[in-house]
Amino acid sequence: MTSGTEVRLVDLHRAYAGVPALDGLDLRVEPGEFVSLLGPSGCGKTTALRVLGGLETVDRGQVLVGGQDITDVPAHRRDMGMVFQAYSLFPNLTARDNVGFGLRLRKVSGKDERRRAGELLELVGLGAQAAKYPHQMSGGQQQRVALARALAIQPRVLLLDEPLSALDAQVRVQLREEIRRIQTELAITTLFVTHDQEEALAISDRVGVMSKGRLEQLDAPATVYRQPATPFVAEFIGVTNSFAGTVADSSVVLPAGSRLPARVVAAHPAGSAVRVLVRPGDLQVRTDGPGQLSGTVLTQSFLGPVTRLSVKLPSGDVVRVDVPSERAAATPTGAPVELAVDPSAAMLADARG
Repeated sequence: MTSGTEVRLVDLHRAYAGVPALDGLDLRVEPGEFVSLLGPSGCGKTTALRVLGGLETVDRGQVLVGGQDITDVPAHRRDMGMVFQAYSLFPNLTARDNVGFGLRLRKVSGKDERRRAGELLELVGLGAQAAKYPHQMSGGQQQRVALARALAIQPRVLLLDEPLSALDAQVRVQLREEIRRIQTELAITTLFVTHDQEEALAISDRVGVMSKGRLEQLDAPATVYRQPATPFVAEFIGVTNSFAGTVADSSVVLPAGSRLPARVVAAHPAGSAVRVLVRPGDLQVRTDGPGQLSGTVLTQSFLGPVTRLSVKLPSGDVVRVDVPSERAAATPTGAPVELAVDPSAAMLADARG
């Protein structure tokens, strides 16, 4: 059983050719916690993981694991388990021998190595595949072997860098659930880097959204989705509508002339043009009178329990609205609709040029 270890990244700075990859990054991962880092390409999420693993150096800052400063400790002495997008298995070794490789380097006896490798293969559901070589296994099976190999050395921290992105969609879902089950069972502190928002939201204790080398928000998945801390997070996580408005006093005037209270109005001067950000589930089709927005249904997309409407506003903006599928027949393509906006869910961003 692996016990959780606290991880802290303190004021990390790293630049490549003068371009910042990390710009004062601060991150704390609690013992046994599963934290995912999300963000656009170049935001610094992979650099942060590689710095923690000792694969990259920093220009300034500290890496603390279990309260110890390991900033200058080489990678092979950090006790980190790492799994990457590429499986990186030894093609001439069986699954059992791949898993036991790190144990052999640590001079573990052959008997203990085989026992430990067998236990880990059972843990990842591959006990019957122990004698197979990588070319005899599917991509998902190979990645499970890579995970077992990372866990075999009983690392203090598990680092996962896009480990599922090369797999088919169904296999990705199955393996991410297995990773979460194993991580929970072992209580191992885990940092997971992914570009897949659904993946991060589904299996993490907390999700960190990064931009330009800094954390924009680090919260529970539901909080990041329902209460984004910044307009960047609101637009990056999930599907977000954006339509025109103008700040007036403590509200926003929408294209149809109605007023809407919204979050962070005070950050924008009166009279300034803004974009109102709201998710499809926070717009409702009104059946009992006028709403704050009027428009025409352009398309319907069936998504199972909900149907997503694309609605064109008089301003030219197109917004997406989720309605229960059993009610979608009432809003066919071409139908005029009135939309109500949930003011508690609306955020503001600067108007785009």
